Amino acid sequence: MGSTSNLPRHKDDFGRVYDLDDPSPYFNALRPSDYRMPAVLACALKAIHRPVCAVRRAGDTLRVLDFACGYGAVGALLRHEVSMPEIHAWYGGRHWRPIDARRHWEADAAFFAARRAEPVTFEIGGADVAGVALEYAAALGFLDRTFHENLVDEAPSEALKLFLHGVDLVVESGSLGDLLPIAFERILDCSGDGGGRPWFIYGPRPDVDWSSLNGLWKERGYRAEGLGTEPVRYRKPLGAQELADMLRVGRALGRSEEAVMRDGYLLVDMTLARPEADAGNPPIARLRRNYG
Repeated sequence: MGSTSNLPRHKDDFGRVYDLDDPSPYFNALRPSDYRMPAVLACALKAIHRPVCAVRRAGDTLRVLDFACGYGAVGALLRHEVSMPEIHAWYGGRHWRPIDARRHWEADAAFFAARRAEPVTFEIGGADVAGVALEYAAALGFLDRTFHENLVDEAPSEALKLFLHGVDLVVESGSLGDLLPIAFERILDCSGDGGGRPWFIYGPRPDVDWSSLNGLWKERGYRAEGLGTEPVRYRKPLGAQELADMLRVGRALGRSEEAVMRDGYLLVDMTLARPEADAGNPPIARLRRNYG
């Protein structure tokens, strides 16, 4: 089993497990927190697949950019009969060392291949600063295209621009925090002002001031609305200091403890942002019914 003695105890500690040759340290780091967001996003994408295909005139395939995708958990869940607890358990069943390099990739591929299922169709591109994680996700079939890019510091490459030209949805699982508006603005810069601009689904964490992102949506003619009627559980705090920091920042932003935490879990409001011209088709209430 993976050791728990050196796990990150704060969201700021994840750099050391985010781009290794093996995903087990990353998933072991998240396992105690019951990290749920890839499953939440995969559920949302499956639920709204049909109406979004119709509105986007996408046939039966939605093109999705999984932004800050890491090891591709969203794609793994979309394409396999597997749950987040099962993913955590699979990777938690081994103790990986750097000397092991990529020795477990073949066994991982067999694990997921035995659970392959595609009830709905997605073309998935993944963008991330973690190049090795992207290689892993592509090797296991979680992603169709990979883009090793830092959209906070640089504009998208020509390859990513071409992919974005036909993207239907951009999804993000709450990891980037207050840098997210910079990346989303660069994505919007590639989409132009005409029809076909992408929709966005993201999980805005309660410890971040989202006024700049809300301003970006208004400036670009987008409307942002809650995809669900209730906040969803993001994950449990990794440690006492992280919990204290989350509550402290939340209070500074005018958010009550109940808006930050519930039943021991940090909360996020799953949010859908789409161009104003698309905002009534389908109505958000219909998407919520599908999602709920």
